[in-house]
Amino acid sequence: MLKLTGDAFVMGTVMAVAAIPRAVFMLLGGVVVDRFSPRLVMIVSNVVRMLLVLLLALTTWQESITIALVYVVALLFGLADAFMFPAASAFPPRLLPPERLAAGNSLFQGTAQITLIIGPLLAGGLIVAFGTGAAAAAEVGAAGIQDASGLAMVFGIDALTFLLPLGMLMLIRDRYPPESAAPQAIWASLMEGLSYTWRDVPLRTLVIMLGFLSLIFRGPFVVGIPAFADAALPEGAAAFGIIMSALGVGSILGTLIAGMTRHPDPARMGLILLVDFLGFAVVFLFMVRVPDTTLIAAVVLLAAIVDGYIIILLTTWIQKRVTKERMGRVMSVIMLASQGLFPLSAAGAGALAAWSLTGMLTGAGWLMIGILLIGLALPGVRRMGYRPDS
Repeated sequence: MLKLTGDAFVMGTVMAVAAIPRAVFMLLGGVVVDRFSPRLVMIVSNVVRMLLVLLLALTTWQESITIALVYVVALLFGLADAFMFPAASAFPPRLLPPERLAAGNSLFQGTAQITLIIGPLLAGGLIVAFGTGAAAAAEVGAAGIQDASGLAMVFGIDALTFLLPLGMLMLIRDRYPPESAAPQAIWASLMEGLSYTWRDVPLRTLVIMLGFLSLIFRGPFVVGIPAFADAALPEGAAAFGIIMSALGVGSILGTLIAGMTRHPDPARMGLILLVDFLGFAVVFLFMVRVPDTTLIAAVVLLAAIVDGYIIILLTTWIQKRVTKERMGRVMSVIMLASQGLFPLSAAGAGALAAWSLTGMLTGAGWLMIGILLIGLALPGVRRMGYRPDS
C-alpha cells in the first residue's frame, strides 16, 4: 500500500480491514473448530490464505494490482485468520499428553516469535535485491510500481511456504469429532461455549483481565513506541528497530524458559498474570522518564521475557483445564479478548497520542498499575485455581 499510495494512513486502514473480520468472526471460528476438528479448519484456512497471497504475487508481478484488490485480500485474510487462530490453539491438546503441553506450547510460540524476527528481515533483503529502486522506478514512469518485482517475489515465496504446513497437516490422523458427539446448531453451540467460559469463574476472570490488558496496553504500545522513538529518541527509526528486536528476543527467551522449567502452582495463576500488567506498566512509565534507547530496550527485554513466560503458563493452564470438545470455542473467546479489541485500543491510543504522546503513555502505565492493585484486592483474581471445580 505504501508503494501504491505513499500514504501510511491508508496502510493502517488495510490493517484495520483485516483486523475487523478477525475479531467479529473469531467466536464463529471456535464453533467451527469444535464441530469439524482443528486439523480440518487449519487445512482449509491455510489453502485460502495461500491462494490470497499467490493472488497478490501474480497481480504485483503484472503490476495490475489495485487498492481495491488489496482491501479485498485483507478482508478475506482476516476472515481466514478468525478460523485459523482458535484452531491452532485448540490443536496441541489433541497431539500431546498433558505433561508435554508446556514444552509443545513453548516450541510453538518460540518458532512464531523467531519467524516474526527473521521473516521481515528476509523480505526486506529480497525487496532491496530484486526491486527496481527509486531511480529505476522514476525511469519507468509514474504508472509503474516501485520494487514490484521484489514485492512479487516476496509474496510468491510466502505463498509457497504454506505447502509445508499443509503437507504436515495431511500426515496427521485426527479422529475428530467423536462418533458419539451429537452436532449442535451453530447458535446453540456458540452460546454453550460462551456460557461454559462465563460459568467457570477463573476462565471468566482471565477473559476480563486479558480484555483490560489488550485495551490498555496493545494500542498504546503499537502506536506509542514508533511515535516516541521518532519524537524523543535521537536514533529515530533505528531506536524503534532496537526496541522491537528486544521485544522479540525477550519473548523467545521467555517461552524457552517456560518450556524448560517446572511451572509454579496453577492456583497462583491470577497473581502471575498481574505481573504482566506490572512489567508493561514499568515499560511505559520508564520510557517517559528515561528517554534512552539502550535502557528502554533493556526494560522491554525484561518485560518481554516475563510476558513470554506467562503466555506459555496461561496457554498450558487453559488447555489442561478445558475439555477438548469445547477447546475451540473457549480459545476463541480468550483470543477475542486478547486480540479482537486491538482496533479499538489502537484508535483510542492514536487519538490520545495526537493530544499528548507522553500523556497517553503515562496514563496507560498508571491504568495498568491501578488494575494491578484492584486485582490484588479481589479474591477471585488472587485465587485463580487449576481444577475446574476449584
